[in-house]
Amino acid sequence: MRILLLALAAAFGMTACAPAQEPANRAEIEQIVRDYILTNPEIIEEALIELQRRARQREQDAMLGAVTSSEDRLYADARDPVMGADSPVVTVIEFFDYRCPYCTVSNEWIQSVLEEHGDQVRFIFKEFPIRGEQSTNAARASLAVWRIAPQSYEAFHNALMNASGPLPDERIDAFAVTAGVDVAAMRAEMASDEITRQLSDVRELAQAIGITGTPFFIVGETVVPGADIDSLNRLVNDALSR
Repeated sequence: MRILLLALAAAFGMTACAPAQEPANRAEIEQIVRDYILTNPEIIEEALIELQRRARQREQDAMLGAVTSSEDRLYADARDPVMGADSPVVTVIEFFDYRCPYCTVSNEWIQSVLEEHGDQVRFIFKEFPIRGEQSTNAARASLAVWRIAPQSYEAFHNALMNASGPLPDERIDAFAVTAGVDVAAMRAEMASDEITRQLSDVRELAQAIGITGTPFFIVGETVVPGADIDSLNRLVNDALSR
């Protein structure tokens, strides 16, 4: 509180003019500011809200700078699974984890966009497993399917995304069978060094941007942390309307 009083006192001194007079001592200034705060306590809340807003803005500006400097790694990595238009009006990038419940919610939105605007919108999927060994195994399996049977990727991806509860090996294999994937071939590909490098590259990219959770979306020049469906709809619809 003492630091806040001094800061406010300094602010008053810099933003107000007064008749020439002997300067008040520090104790008098602190008392004036204290009395003002007690009379108008809402200014504390307003100041905290503004500080939080500025912190969020600085964080987003830093992320956008990192996104701009990483465009090739974000948009032109031929290893990444994709869905949607070959020549899109708008491209959406998602960093996700198969065991993240919020990613399940966002995947429902993705499927609805593909159904309605699949000829105009393209999704690029960045495997970012952060929820343990089962998440990593699911990510490896998904990338393996994309490499050996891309036509089965969407069905397999959605099955993993919509699965509730644990994802042990036998459950992943069952989803692969249902999607028409050769399980033995998938398992062999999962162990490849190429998939290990891809997961490592995505993790480094996420760290460079400042991504700490999933889902995380990039739509044009805007970053959208979390399953903020309203913001995602607005950004995609605005891009399509232009």
